[in-house]
Amino acid sequence: MDGAPRVSLGVPLYNAERYLEGCLDALLAQDYQDFEIIVSDNASTDRTWEICQRYAAADQRFRLFQNPRNFGGHVNYARVAQLARGELFKWVAYDDVCLPTFLSTCVAALDVAGSQAVLAYPRTVLIDEEGSVIGPYADRLDLRDHRPWRRVAGVASNINLCHAHFGVFRLAALRRTGMIRPFLSSDYTLVAEVARLGEIHEVDQPLFLRRMHGASSRQAKDSTPASALSWYAQDSGKVRAPRQRMLLETLRTLLTGDDPLGTRISSAFAFLGAWWARRVRVLLGRWRRRLSRRSRASTAKGNA
Repeated sequence: MDGAPRVSLGVPLYNAERYLEGCLDALLAQDYQDFEIIVSDNASTDRTWEICQRYAAADQRFRLFQNPRNFGGHVNYARVAQLARGELFKWVAYDDVCLPTFLSTCVAALDVAGSQAVLAYPRTVLIDEEGSVIGPYADRLDLRDHRPWRRVAGVASNINLCHAHFGVFRLAALRRTGMIRPFLSSDYTLVAEVARLGEIHEVDQPLFLRRMHGASSRQAKDSTPASALSWYAQDSGKVRAPRQRMLLETLRTLLTGDDPLGTRISSAFAFLGAWWARRVRVLLGRWRRRLSRRSRASTAKGNA
């Protein structure tokens, strides 16, 4: 690791030309500069590779890699982490924007917390296709309890859009996980696995701009589980019970690994209990809203 940068920024790409330059400009504008930028292009068919070559010619911190074909998003995400040389690591999505103090703030949070913290991420602001602010988003994944099962339960209770995995990891901890896996919502599984390994710290500053746009595999108006899964591989096939698949894969993951048996069992049961408690709350909420609508409709009919 001698001579390596402190932070590695992994940028997995496929047909990213629309927002890529804005993303890379934001990385170069960081006030923390001890980093490398690892680009892995999944055989893009647009101007993505040309743009990356132009940036690499101007800044020697870029390291470019091009896959011979599209291996799927999960493979590309793993590849940039495998190529990383830094002590710390961050995934970068081409369509999001990191404000100038993103890296310095997250790195400082990890340094202050010490080795028990394995991930630091800032608060999120949602933006639209043109970069206009939609509004703040509460991730609620500030998980600092010293008990692994409590941290894992916090993931199951609160995770939704899942922005924490775009924070700054301790690379050694990230490499102990299965990273992004080839099933829907595998980022939930990853964050649960990370929470079992150590604390997750949310920085109380809105430094991450998450772009919501129709070209995203999960945000498009006509998105289906099958079309979303195509991000992972071009021949993903039919999707059956994606929520149940995520739950089973997460439980299996939490029950395996090199943590003590008691930690693995308590973490798996904590995730299962908190997840089902959350599902019950959602179902009860829907039931109450349905009853309320019926009551209002009945009252309106009676007053007619």
